[in-house]
Amino acid sequence: MKTTWKERIALDPRVAKVLLSLLICIVLYPFFGKYIVYPTYVFNAIYITAQLTKGATYKSSMERIFGTILGGLTGVFFYFLVPDNHFLMIPIGATIAVLWGYLFVGKFTPVIAVITVMVLVGKGEGEPVLYINNRMIDTLIGLTIGFIIYALYPKKKTEMNQIFNHHAKACFAQIGAIRAKYMNKENLHDDLMAAWKALQALKQERTKIVDDSSFVPKIEEAEPMLSLIHDLEQMLQNMEVLYHHPEIDGEVQEVIVFHEQIFEKLYVKTEQKIQAI
Repeated sequence: MKTTWKERIALDPRVAKVLLSLLICIVLYPFFGKYIVYPTYVFNAIYITAQLTKGATYKSSMERIFGTILGGLTGVFFYFLVPDNHFLMIPIGATIAVLWGYLFVGKFTPVIAVITVMVLVGKGEGEPVLYINNRMIDTLIGLTIGFIIYALYPKKKTEMNQIFNHHAKACFAQIGAIRAKYMNKENLHDDLMAAWKALQALKQERTKIVDDSSFVPKIEEAEPMLSLIHDLEQMLQNMEVLYHHPEIDGEVQEVIVFHEQIFEKLYVKTEQKIQAI
């Protein structure tokens, strides 16, 4: 069954959020335009905050703020280090900016390198500190608008979401039953097989939803469905280890304790997710 445009936007509302945010900017610009030096950076920040979950929104926003500050400081440092030959510092500054991303964020962060290079090529027109200050203000304005839209945007559950959530709850209930049997030292073979089959069906269901919805990312850690499936799968893997090592001796004691702790931690976390949907 092909999904409608309405269902696609409900599954991934980022497009609608960006459009609403831009509309607000257009409406407010005649009144607050004098405080905005670089409107492009406002729009960039709005796009960055348009994520699927609150955690992903916060993470991307912090990366944007952190990258703007660090990239600006790096660019300004090399700008004044060799004031008459900025072009010589561009490859060095860009390389260091890339390293900053891996060092502080753990991945390549384009905004750090981009701002560093822009300062060194003269984007600030002789006043790099003022340029960074204005860019930071414009970025914060965009992030603020994006956060407001995220907080106020209605969260509707489509029929597909409801079906997926229903099956996810059923899969979690199976894991709960397995957990109880494990505590009672009962046989888990058939229950584990059934749970793995249910999880596989849940994966296929998510794949169908994603394939039918062009706006939904194929693979993304922030996607709620994928995150839930990951936790369910991890719990089953932990339980498989516990089930196949019923005899506890000195060599495997630490392994058993580790998997029990991970399982219980994930169980509580997933239970909270299930109750929230």
